[in-house]
This record gives sequence, C-alpha cells and structure tokens, in this order.
Amino acid sequence: MTDEEIKGRNLVQRGRFPSDWKTFWTHDGVGNAVVSTDPLYDYYLMMNRLAKVTQVIETPVFTPAQMTGVVFRIAFVYENYHDGGNSKVVLTTTSGKVTPIDLSGKIPEQPQADWNPFPYLTIEGMTSADKDLTVDLHGSDLAGSSGLRITDIDVDVRLVPLVLEKIQLDDRVYEP
Repeated sequence: MTDEEIKGRNLVQRGRFPSDWKTFWTHDGVGNAVVSTDPLYDYYLMMNRLAKVTQVIETPVFTPAQMTGVVFRIAFVYENYHDGGNSKVVLTTTSGKVTPIDLSGKIPEQPQADWNPFPYLTIEGMTSADKDLTVDLHGSDLAGSSGLRITDIDVDVRLVPLVLEKIQLDDRVYEP
C-alpha cells in the first residue's frame, strides 16, 4: 500500500448546484442566488447583493480516541467577479467554532475572469462532540452580473492511515 491520498466521500450534497440544489441548500431570501452554467465547470452558483446560502452537513461520529489524527477539510472553485466585498465562505461547527474564508480580498492566481481553485483547507476545531458542520456561502455586495461564483464545493474527512502490525494465517504469523 502506498502513502498516496485516498479521496474520501464528499459530505456536501449538490456542491455543483444542479437543478435540484435547493433541496439541500437554503437561501436566506436576501439578494440574488441563481444557478448559471459555464463551459468549463458546468453548473455554478452566483450570489450578489449580500445573499447567503447555507447547507448543514451531518458529520461522521467519532469517539475522542478515534478523532485523534482525523482531519476535516474543504475545497472549492470560485470567482469573485468584479472583486465585490463580503464574498466569503463561513464554516461553523456544532460546538460553535467559526472558520471564515474571506474571498473578497483574495488576489486570484489567475486573471479576474477565470475560475480559481481554492485548495483543501483544514477545518480547525472539529471535535468528537461535533455532529454537523454548517457551510454558509456569502455573496458579494455588488449587483448585476457581479458577484461570487462558486462550484465544486467539497468537504471530506481524512482518516489516519491504517498500519499493518501482523497477519496470522492458521498457526503462522507474518510480520512486516
């Protein structure tokens, strides 16, 4: 077995915002939150005028001992079109730990009109007491075609790799 990363299942439902996205995400009714398409990324959510869209994700349950070494993380692809303020992703654990990810002041690695991957970020403060994680997407303060465009939202769990201690077959013991 190699040390290559094994991709976990995405805990977010409808993170690419297909037509039934509102089944899993709720819009707070402020501003605009609309789905559009892009030739490269297919569906994406565009939010402006201070819109907020939320999904509460049920997290796997671990005992405190099992939680040792477990890492929750998030990644997505975004574009803050016309650099509006207020664009962000906010993560809140059941126990109240808040992790804001400000996208309004982040200088993109690519030109303004291109999509920018936000690489996996460890979600700090997750404990065995946390039963869910709230993901809030906040649209920019601009209007019209300007706003936060986001897709491919992925929240996953990385477990501590298993270590083989021994194999026993009948009366024979094999150790690495």
